[in-house]
Amino acid sequence: MITQDKYTFNRLVLASYRLPFNLITKDKQTQIVQNSGGLVSAILSLSQKMDTNFKQNFAKKILWVGHSEHTKKEFADVDSDKNTFDVYPVNIDPKINKKYYSGFCNDMIWPLFFFFSSVAVMDESYFENYIKANHLFFDVIEKLIQPDDLIWVHDYQLFLLPRLIRKRFPKANIGFFLHIPFPSYEIFRMMPPKWRKEILLGMLGADLIGFHTNDYTQHFLKTVSRILGYENSLRKIFAQDNIIKADAFPIGIDYDQFSLATESIEIEKEINKLTDALGEKKFIFSVDRLDYTKGILRRLLGLEYFLKNYPMWHGRVIFNMVVVPSRDTIPRYQEMKKEIEATVGMINGKYSTIGWRPIIYQYKSLTFNELVALYSFSHVGLITPLRDGMNLVAKEYVASQRHNIGVLILSEMAGAVAELGEAIIVNPFDKQEMGEAIYKALEMNDDERNHRIFQMKNRLKTYTVFSWTNDFFNQLQLIKNEQKIMEIKYINSDIEKEILTNYKHANNRVIFLDYDGTLVPLAKYPELATPNPNLIGQLKKLSSDDKNSIVIISGRDQSFLEQWFGDMNIFIIAEHGALIKKPLEKWEYEIDIDTGWKDNVYPVFQRYSDRCNGSFIEEKKASLAWHFRNCDADFAFVRSQELKEELKEIMSNELSLQILEGNKVIEIKKKGYDKGFAAIKFIDQKKNVDYILAIGDDKTDEDLFKAMPSTSYTIKVGSSPSNARYNLKYQNDVLSLIDKLIGESVHSEMGE
Repeated sequence: MITQDKYTFNRLVLASYRLPFNLITKDKQTQIVQNSGGLVSAILSLSQKMDTNFKQNFAKKILWVGHSEHTKKEFADVDSDKNTFDVYPVNIDPKINKKYYSGFCNDMIWPLFFFFSSVAVMDESYFENYIKANHLFFDVIEKLIQPDDLIWVHDYQLFLLPRLIRKRFPKANIGFFLHIPFPSYEIFRMMPPKWRKEILLGMLGADLIGFHTNDYTQHFLKTVSRILGYENSLRKIFAQDNIIKADAFPIGIDYDQFSLATESIEIEKEINKLTDALGEKKFIFSVDRLDYTKGILRRLLGLEYFLKNYPMWHGRVIFNMVVVPSRDTIPRYQEMKKEIEATVGMINGKYSTIGWRPIIYQYKSLTFNELVALYSFSHVGLITPLRDGMNLVAKEYVASQRHNIGVLILSEMAGAVAELGEAIIVNPFDKQEMGEAIYKALEMNDDERNHRIFQMKNRLKTYTVFSWTNDFFNQLQLIKNEQKIMEIKYINSDIEKEILTNYKHANNRVIFLDYDGTLVPLAKYPELATPNPNLIGQLKKLSSDDKNSIVIISGRDQSFLEQWFGDMNIFIIAEHGALIKKPLEKWEYEIDIDTGWKDNVYPVFQRYSDRCNGSFIEEKKASLAWHFRNCDADFAFVRSQELKEELKEIMSNELSLQILEGNKVIEIKKKGYDKGFAAIKFIDQKKNVDYILAIGDDKTDEDLFKAMPSTSYTIKVGSSPSNARYNLKYQNDVLSLIDKLIGESVHSEMGE
């Protein structure tokens, strides 16, 4: 039993394309029948054990929203003891559903996300109907949501739903889980820009986004960064108005369900039938849905290689290949079925004898007992998809090993390979490697078989479907807690009132203002980020108050800052504290300027600038900066890491140097000064300072925030974590705050 008490959600509201059950009428009697699929099996196991696993956390029934042709009343009229779900059908017009599900989902998303981009069909009408269908799901779920519900959206059919829910319920607890692979950026970007952006924004409506593997998580993070420009750190995405976490949650199985089933009388009977039919022959087994991603044809070619090269196994081994009907009304799948059957016929015709044929091919669905019996009886499980999100068949096979301890042959393209490393791992496109793996599995001694299965079994026992669910729910609670902390840090009306009130009553104020990203938006090139007349006017008004000392504290060089602010009644600290200018006075160096080190560093920067198109060097009095904002994000990231490593080597000889990392810039300068050092020195030279405000957006501003006294008001622009006391979401909010400070100065002068 897995219990926990970390999350505080009330009800579980689950949304997926299909409901877990369907209604069929047989002999004039309507019955509830379980739908197929890994999600249904996993959540069904979860729901049946809610009392033992989640009693303290959820209401007893799971609310499940999914597509069905039936109404809620029709489901309610059918009495079923096993139905632990409260189902809410989504009725979709067949014309919409054809372009939505058969079209966009299965003809576009499915092949593209499984890396079969050449067969993806990109039809504008598909996406239009995809949007309509997601809205239909939202229309149903909107009526159900209550405070403290956990809304768990599943899979690629509902990419847009999390954002629809978020817009209507900003505080909702929303999780999204993708059961298929998430492709690399190069594959994902093949979609039209509008589609790919809407899909990403839809997913980012969730608080937590789950994938089966770390690879798929990294693909997603990289894609979000490149298409939407959102930064991420430690798998947390800093969107404009929220922090979202993306992580890997490899789905588990109900291990006990399969392991204990092998001890049942029903399974024993099924295994005895197999023993009587096959005698001493070794048994290889596979089961897949009919789909081009499962690698069925490649598997048959691997078996043929084995039969051709290891004739000593003729007559001693049988491969039972079960293909479960799926989408067989679609022409492409019909052709695939014909090709599979032709290949099976070719191999059997080539190698069969009167008393033996190597392949038993079955095109059918299996009952649970039949499936577990085949798992448990087989000597080799041949699970070789060309690409798979997870593949629960591999896990079910391992959990069912009891009679003939088998060997699992697993594709390196299956998500499950990360957890089942003791399997024989093969490339499903390599028929030779697959054929050799079959031989190795059949020849493997009992000790090695037992050891491999034992290791994998222990792992599957530890991370079951219940562990998977708890892990996801706990991580969702943690990110919600972090969001609440950030909400507390965001400046609301009460915090703003405190900042303004204390400003009004102070007599000796110091206000530190960063420049880029704080007073002006970030620009493609530094020289383009110039202050507009409105900002100039604001700074003049703010600095006209005799109680104020306004300090622009920036990494910019002195010439730029002098050009725009040199004739104003403000203090200017340039190059992170290397130079300072008092109002209407000359610039002063705050440190000893020794630029001899530039002779060694500049050629290095130049080399990286030449190698990274769009980057450029900015030379200042006391530092050198390499800007890469305008470069390809991935390429620039690699180059920036390489540059930092090379600079570290230089710094091993030049111990007085320091690397600064800013927003898409790497800067090198002398140690011994930074924005924090400069700000404290400035404050110490003032007397009776009773109000300090410091605002910045960059990593270099963290030095400023850390150095400020605890009574100061320190503000980070943006949503990322910071040493600042508070956050403002957007750069424009800084200008709004300055306007309000100016208003308080006016009121103070008027004696209000």
